[in-house]
Amino acid sequence: MTQWSHVEKIAAIAVELAALGYPITFIVGRTFQNHIVNLHPNIKFLPLQGLDDKMSDEDTATFLQLSSGVEQEIFIMKKVLADGIKDGHDTLQSFFKEFRDKYGNKKPLISLYDQTVPGHHPILMGGPGLRPDTSIGISLAPLTLDSNDTYPFRTGKAPHTGPESKELHRKAYEKIFDDRLEREFNQYWWEKLEEAGVKLETYPRILHAMGSLPDYLMTLGVPEFQFPRSDLRPNVRYFGAFKKVGKQGDDTVSQLPSWWEDVVKAKAEGLKIVAVSQGTVEVRPEDLVLPALEALKDRKDILVIATFVVSEPEDVPGLVVPSNARVAKFVPYDLLLPLVDVLVTNGGYGAVQHCLRLGVPMVVSGEGQDKTETNAIIEYTGVGINLKGRYPGVDSIRDAVARILEDETFKTNVKSLSTKYEKYDIAREFDRVISDAVRDWQIIRRWRQDGSVSGSYRYEQ
Repeated sequence: MTQWSHVEKIAAIAVELAALGYPITFIVGRTFQNHIVNLHPNIKFLPLQGLDDKMSDEDTATFLQLSSGVEQEIFIMKKVLADGIKDGHDTLQSFFKEFRDKYGNKKPLISLYDQTVPGHHPILMGGPGLRPDTSIGISLAPLTLDSNDTYPFRTGKAPHTGPESKELHRKAYEKIFDDRLEREFNQYWWEKLEEAGVKLETYPRILHAMGSLPDYLMTLGVPEFQFPRSDLRPNVRYFGAFKKVGKQGDDTVSQLPSWWEDVVKAKAEGLKIVAVSQGTVEVRPEDLVLPALEALKDRKDILVIATFVVSEPEDVPGLVVPSNARVAKFVPYDLLLPLVDVLVTNGGYGAVQHCLRLGVPMVVSGEGQDKTETNAIIEYTGVGINLKGRYPGVDSIRDAVARILEDETFKTNVKSLSTKYEKYDIAREFDRVISDAVRDWQIIRRWRQDGSVSGSYRYEQ
């Protein structure tokens, strides 16, 4: 089970493929059933065994009582990325068996999956069970793969580029388990893999495994928005950014707030539009949204658009709305971001990719999940300002927004990067990788029929 922000993106990919005629079985918790069943006639919903959502009500209550930061992150990673292994594995095995019973080896079984969903991990690491003919992982974050050319994922450091770079990177990897989250969570994940029948002499880190296990890794974004790597595997491909944000098929115009014309008028009058949003995981408004409203309240040349995502404005404690601000729970990014001059965000990868595609510079400040790495790449590529940490404060936000509005370099850099997205089409990129998978399946099938190849398995880190 995964977060809605992931489900909506995988659903968008499914719709593109369904429109091309592919039959798709979409496996996810019942929480998302109503959304999935209405996507496309070629998409069939299959409920994930176990919980309807990623955590039980009891787990959610426990999570909310923990201190924000590492405590919450370790808890939710254990619940979602490790405890979810059994239910995910059992669901997949049931479906794979049904498929094999029906088609035998006459049709290829191709599994596309969000790389953070752990049900595939046991079978892709040699555990017992049926294995798909081809596994295609989908990465909705910066690359998590280990590399000689980078520091470990989550370090939040740009690569060293001097003659000692590889040695410095190697030493950083050697010390990775000094970090409590890395040490505690990976040990827990390894234990769950062993319970699922995986037996290896040495287990990889989950972050590396997520990118290295599938036969192909389809990555959101473009290679230019990654730290450079000379050792990147040839099975890693990019698919650009989504052209639509939000639920597939939704009428975004009907979701506009009552004050939307104020935004249109401000843009026409030459005011700068600054949007600020906390995201869908780190949702405490006092971390970023409220400080941003305070930081920009005296800027008469700016209209601030603040969204709280999980809360209505009237439910936000301590909210004071300045005269130059408009607030809402949600505003469709499809319509808002083309008008925005700066986005202030904690660095959620989906929002960042949408900004990059449209050429919108960013002020970012966030930690957890992939945000530390994402924000470091934003700084590295010069498309925004990374304030670092969870709580940037009023002064830092004020100064960063002013700098981006005054220094055209950020706008120039992000506009240049946005052109790299033009050559990607999601449907075409996924159709291409599936076609390659079918071609490979046909070749192997012929070889096996001729008795020249066997179905052996070997896991390589």
